[in-house]
Amino acid sequence: MTNRIYFISGPAGVGKSTTSTALAERIKRSTYISGDLISHLPVSGHEKPWESVQAKKLVWENLIALTKNFIKYDFDVIIDWIISLEDIRIYAPELFSLDVEMKFVILWTDEKVNVNRDKTRSENEQMGERVKILRTDFLSEKNQHPYFLDTTHLEPKDVVTSIMEEESYLIEL
Repeated sequence: MTNRIYFISGPAGVGKSTTSTALAERIKRSTYISGDLISHLPVSGHEKPWESVQAKKLVWENLIALTKNFIKYDFDVIIDWIISLEDIRIYAPELFSLDVEMKFVILWTDEKVNVNRDKTRSENEQMGERVKILRTDFLSEKNQHPYFLDTTHLEPKDVVTSIMEEESYLIEL
């Protein structure tokens, strides 16, 4: 059976971590890689990946290396980070040569729900106004609207089922 790589994206506070964890628990052999966790590995000299091309490239290089290692050992990989379809094509083209299926999903929710979820996070994790900026960015990206999954009225288990079963989230080269 072919392994899968799942890219779980969306604005801050939309439920990427919750969904990614639930998805990883449903798959027999899986690993869950948080892009945020990878981006915070540098202890000093840390830069925000949305403000530094070098920081963004470093996160991607680490995501790719980890993904390739886990695929080599027969794991499905779930990557949770704020990314676009274009990011995958620019920073991760070598993943397309692996014998894997790749799925890309942009979790989406009502703006009010999204903003309120962000407010429930710890103060140092809140993104505030950046939530609205990210929402605008996702809506303006071309070619990724078919990958949106509105989770406003869905339970996490239903979101996971949709991600696993829907062929429309498959990425074609």
